[in-house]
Amino acid sequence: MPSSGNVLRFRTRAETTNVSPSLASAYAKAYLDAAPANETAEVLGPLGDADVLLSVCNLLRDQVNTSPAEISEKASRLHGWLVGTHPAVGFFDEREYFLGETALTAGAAFRLLGKRDETERWLDRADASFRHTLNPAASLARVAYVRLTLRFDMRRYDDVLELLPSVSLTFQKVGMPAELAKCHFLEAMALKDLGRDEEAKEKLEYLACAAEFDCENAIRGMALLNLGDLQGRAGAFEAALASYALANPLLQSTKRYIALADLKGMVGDTLQRMGRVDQSLAAYRESIQDYLSVGAQTRAAYLRVVLAQALLEAGRPNEAEWEIRHAIPVISTERMVPEGFAALSVLGEAVRQRKADPKALSELREYLQAKN
Repeated sequence: MPSSGNVLRFRTRAETTNVSPSLASAYAKAYLDAAPANETAEVLGPLGDADVLLSVCNLLRDQVNTSPAEISEKASRLHGWLVGTHPAVGFFDEREYFLGETALTAGAAFRLLGKRDETERWLDRADASFRHTLNPAASLARVAYVRLTLRFDMRRYDDVLELLPSVSLTFQKVGMPAELAKCHFLEAMALKDLGRDEEAKEKLEYLACAAEFDCENAIRGMALLNLGDLQGRAGAFEAALASYALANPLLQSTKRYIALADLKGMVGDTLQRMGRVDQSLAAYRESIQDYLSVGAQTRAAYLRVVLAQALLEAGRPNEAEWEIRHAIPVISTERMVPEGFAALSVLGEAVRQRKADPKALSELREYLQAKN
């Protein structure tokens, strides 16, 4: 019978070095701060240590919601470096684990940017890598969760509600309360978009107040944000604005910049329903700028269409035309509508003639709202 030493090739102590947490963090920050052209051996060398790589992955994951465009590029680049690395990282399955982590982080970032094809590609890579690690259940559940958020974005709500309980159960079994809270939130969002407002409201109120999620300020802020949207749709405008006010500092403190942009857009909708037109237009414009600042071009393009429609209703066609001019290229480039979509073609021609078409604009908004 072969000895364990012949089966498992342990490294000798001389082959390893100890990197302190503070030094690992310093190496990680140096790598992330370096421009691609400045990735010298001095910067890349420490990445051979698993503790340094873990610190890099943690920093990337923490910043996904803050700077998705930047993080998608950095995570993709690090994944490429790992793919091309011949010496093994760590002792056992660390290289596969880090390939999975960088791919999952890239996928999550691309999803926030509205790049669905890229998201799916990176989630496939994450799944393929995590399957070669020991005890992959928790990691694969994290991949499955992001896949479900992508299905949510695609309005496949029945799929979300059917598959989410299995993912939630995994997080519950392995003791991951933050991920479990995200699952509860995603369920509430699916119910909300299905028009099951009372069920959604009940779950959002629970997330906003439950002691078990008290430390999850980002989830509490997102819950309050969407609770406000439900209240606004029901005509409870003052209650909606109060919920937005409670959500704002929670989202600010957790640097959820895309959610803050969402908040300003929802405030704009509520103010428009209240007849406070100038304040509504200002909120829409702030939301668009916030989306652009984090690279969320598709979200900004959709809101430009919303803003253009509001401007037309306010009797300001020149400003509406300007917003449409900036929205159309993104809508076309990012394939937010199928090729040959009539409303977009009509709207583009109307803008070229310096006259926005309200009917085409309304049709485009309805399509984007339903499909994107």
